[in-house]
Amino acid sequence: MYVTTFYSFKGGVGRTMALVNSAVELANRGRRVVAVDFDLEAPGLDSFGILRPGQPGPGLVDFVHQYLESGRSPDARDFMYRARNVGDKGGELWIMPAGAGRKDYQERFRKLDWMEVYDRYDGYLLFEDLKAQWDKALEADWVFVDSRTGHTDTGGICTRQLPDAVVVVFFPNEQNRRGLKAVVREIRAEADTARKKRIELHFVMSHVPDLDDEDAILRKQTLAFQEELAMRRPPVIVHRYDSLALLNQAVFVQERPRSRLAREYQEVVRRIVAGNLEDRDGALAYIRESPRARRRFGRDRREPMQERREQLDRIEKMHASDAELLYEVANFYERQRSAEDAVRLFNLAIEAGCTEPDAILFRSRFRARTGDPDGASQDALRVLQNEDANPGQLVEALSLSSAPVELLLDTLTERELDAVDLSWIGTGLIQRDQRSKGVAVLESFSLDALPERLRWDPRHYLSLAYLALGRCAEAASVLADQELDVEDSLRMVDSFNYAMARWGATGGPDAVPFQRVVALSAQIEGTDDPNRLQCLAVAYWASGNEAAANERLAAAREAVENGPMQSLLSCWRYRNVSRTEFEEDLEDMRALFEGDVTRRPRFFPEPEASPVPAPAS
Repeated sequence: MYVTTFYSFKGGVGRTMALVNSAVELANRGRRVVAVDFDLEAPGLDSFGILRPGQPGPGLVDFVHQYLESGRSPDARDFMYRARNVGDKGGELWIMPAGAGRKDYQERFRKLDWMEVYDRYDGYLLFEDLKAQWDKALEADWVFVDSRTGHTDTGGICTRQLPDAVVVVFFPNEQNRRGLKAVVREIRAEADTARKKRIELHFVMSHVPDLDDEDAILRKQTLAFQEELAMRRPPVIVHRYDSLALLNQAVFVQERPRSRLAREYQEVVRRIVAGNLEDRDGALAYIRESPRARRRFGRDRREPMQERREQLDRIEKMHASDAELLYEVANFYERQRSAEDAVRLFNLAIEAGCTEPDAILFRSRFRARTGDPDGASQDALRVLQNEDANPGQLVEALSLSSAPVELLLDTLTERELDAVDLSWIGTGLIQRDQRSKGVAVLESFSLDALPERLRWDPRHYLSLAYLALGRCAEAASVLADQELDVEDSLRMVDSFNYAMARWGATGGPDAVPFQRVVALSAQIEGTDDPNRLQCLAVAYWASGNEAAANERLAAAREAVENGPMQSLLSCWRYRNVSRTEFEEDLEDMRALFEGDVTRRPRFFPEPEASPVPAPAS
């Protein structure tokens, strides 16, 4: 339960109207709300049409009198009633009126000596008990207290004892600014008392004229209020609204929800909710608010990580069965690279019913990294079976799964993915060095089913995977099957891969496809990329130009020695290798160029001639 007092130093600024609209809005969002009329001198909550009781009844003043007469706290439900036609999705709005239903209300109100109530009759405990009843008996999510204006005997009850937050409603003039300074200072001072109570303050500038501020009057007043009241963010603005419906005390969020006034009251609600971690919307707002936004609004400007964790712990405890909230907390910890906290929260979210693929994937990665491959594989299979998983998530799940490839393919088949998605998944797996799985996916459909513009990537990666697996004849077949309309640099890559595939399949290098690589390279601007230089060295050697081959070989060695690369693609193995392995491959090539025929690319299968299709013209 979260208690929020609506306070104004002067009357006529729309305080009660703001409270009623906020209460109705939250009840219609599914919250259980209690509205308490503590404006005992001029009560009015029950004067709003949709809040009017069926018949007049007792209220807050009667509650206090019965306590004084009996010496025991009465049942608060006897002094409240439920508003009709308000509430949706399980939400309810309960009204605790001032007690204006009795003819002798004014006399009973005047008889109350609040100093005596507190000093002689433990008034503090009475109102603490009342709060407990709102919480336990009514299971209220929100309590809104309508406070008397100015400095009054009941002001401290409403603005300091009862609330978790105070909404200060004001018209931007000098009188309000002067009067609010002391009240706001007293509210903030509660944090320094024995109770150490930190009361959240929200500011609403109301009845603001909707006119051009040619002389910057409004701007200057707003800045003065922000400075003197030490506001941490600009106030919410509720403009003056010219409508005769106000004479009928219309509740705009319910009766005119698309009006500007309704939208402005909804912004008041958003601001209030964002400060309440007990409310799931408030908790979500707190978790999702970026550090930049927190700095921009001046909220907890330098909030230490420890304090942030404490707040997240509170959210976890208060919303222990809310899968979405637990998932969001887990995401926060993941962004902070706190893996153990993240996986603990993802576990809780999954146990609470979260089926988000990201949550299950994170736990799968964590299990794989911490020596639980079976658990990782089980989670990966859950993602594969999850209809909400996108192709990128399916790629990661397939990478993490240790299930047989046949089972994984059957699971993908059940999803009825189209050729484009399967192509994306297959190439993604190969890029992750999951070549066997990637090949299996790409072999499960015809690449001809893809639009021609989308064929190069899967064909290219399928041929790379075949080469890395030593399946040279199949790589050559894929590359010879079709001639796609691609730029020269890509054409050169495919031509080189085709030439290497033929070499591996037939047992000897064929000069013709390698000569094509050399010819294409002449049309492309040079580069000091070690892999390209390595490939050109092979192509020149196979074409019979040993001098050019050795020149490229030396350039590749120099590029490796001087470059920052820690991992490089080597055409001698068709996989990424370390700097040391790349240098070993260059040494193999040097020996071959000098006549050592035992030196062959390391991905080649054992020599065995196979039929190979002719290259595309």
